[in-house]
Amino acid sequence: MLYIFFSIAFICFAFHTSIHILEHYKKISEHRSIFAAIGISMFFGWFFYFLASFHDPDPVNLSGVYCIGLIPVMLGFYLFFASHSKVHKRMLSGKGELITDGLYKHTRHPMYLGEILILLGAPILGQSLLTLFLSPILIIQILIWRYYEEQELVEEFPEYAEYKKRTWF
Repeated sequence: MLYIFFSIAFICFAFHTSIHILEHYKKISEHRSIFAAIGISMFFGWFFYFLASFHDPDPVNLSGVYCIGLIPVMLGFYLFFASHSKVHKRMLSGKGELITDGLYKHTRHPMYLGEILILLGAPILGQSLLTLFLSPILIIQILIWRYYEEQELVEEFPEYAEYKKRTWF
């Protein structure tokens, strides 16, 4: 079951990556249905990733240390939801200005950083060494999303180049 769960998660993340690439090369345009498809795929991607993380048939006994995984998971969820609410408000208002306050004052992509922390913490919490070793595949996909998004932001916002110099990730 672990392989099935992880395969579904990978396919959902790959779908999201494909959408970013197609948008970047203007093969598809931004539309509400695209955002809905991404949202649905990400829900299922994360759902099956967590199932994989907590259903390893041969879990590693980390004897109490597994609770350390809770820290990046909680921090990751905080970064994801706090930044997502800001971006969602911006998107509903019709693009608007570049967000550089709050979490965005320190990092350009707190949502992606949150996802990476979750990808690292959940397998530790679920004691799934295999899922932890497979997480870099999903992290690479997140870095691809970030790469294409940064290119679009540089084109859309002239001030992004300066913002990029004073923030990390």
